[in-house]
Amino acid sequence: MDKRKYYKIVFLSGALWNIAVFVIFTILTFFASSLATTLFELEIPPSFVFIYGFLILVIVIGIGLYTVSKDIDKNHGVVQMCVFEKYLVFIVFLIFFLLGDYNFGLFWPVIIDLIYGILFTEFLFNYKKL
Repeated sequence: MDKRKYYKIVFLSGALWNIAVFVIFTILTFFASSLATTLFELEIPPSFVFIYGFLILVIVIGIGLYTVSKDIDKNHGVVQMCVFEKYLVFIVFLIFFLLGDYNFGLFWPVIIDLIYGILFTEFLFNYKKL
């Protein structure tokens, strides 16, 4: 497969992943918070303001990745931002997973984020060679 097409697919799939995470977790917290807290072994927070703030960032990253997928020759700053976000989210979620704050059901999606972080990093190292 052509490298340009491959990278466009990587960024588009990353965008779709972030959009799916946004939709699923928005629905879970807005309509089924008791199910979500039971499913992931969490306590219902007194306010969802921080969760919704996080979900807004998730969708913004998804929009950024979609923008990159449309033109991989531009928007490398967006890719750098996404790499930073993917690694930091993984680290934060890993720490709280290891502390026992939630179960693996909430952690496995963050592993997918780490994989995207690695793919985006690879792009940044190789995009000039296209």
